[in-house]
Amino acid sequence: MTTPDKKPIKEFTGRKALMWIVGFFLIIFTVNAIMAYIAVGTWGGLETQDAYRKGLYYNDEIAAAEEQKKSGWKISLKHSPGVLQPDRLDVEIIWPESDLPPAKVVALITRAVTDAFDQEIILTKTGSNIYTGPLSLPQAGQWNVNILVKTADGPIYQLREKIFVKTEE
Repeated sequence: MTTPDKKPIKEFTGRKALMWIVGFFLIIFTVNAIMAYIAVGTWGGLETQDAYRKGLYYNDEIAAAEEQKKSGWKISLKHSPGVLQPDRLDVEIIWPESDLPPAKVVALITRAVTDAFDQEIILTKTGSNIYTGPLSLPQAGQWNVNILVKTADGPIYQLREKIFVKTEE
């Protein structure tokens, strides 16, 4: 005799177990595929070309930096944006009297995590040893500034700095 308040119990068969397992893995694979698609689509493509060879010549870069210190060339960042609004970048370059003035001064503005907003700005001489150029940064945060100074007879002098830009208050 059965009582009216009890429902019949459905059996858990092998077919149900298989459907649960297949469904579980379908959900996992679908989520992984969506995440992989988003990751590949949003990656800025930051890579180092020929990283092994650059690593081999890293000591040469250190030697070049030491040579720059001894040469008498001094490069310093005099003004950079502090808040997120169109501004300028000012660099002071001091060189020995025996050397010619810079032939070209370029600022490379990059982010550490992406190359989507990289900029190259050619700086022009505006005052006594001051080179300047307009700078507009699209996002707040840390920016890497690499100043490259090329002289007429060939050597390149550089300055690497980090600037921090915050949103307007």
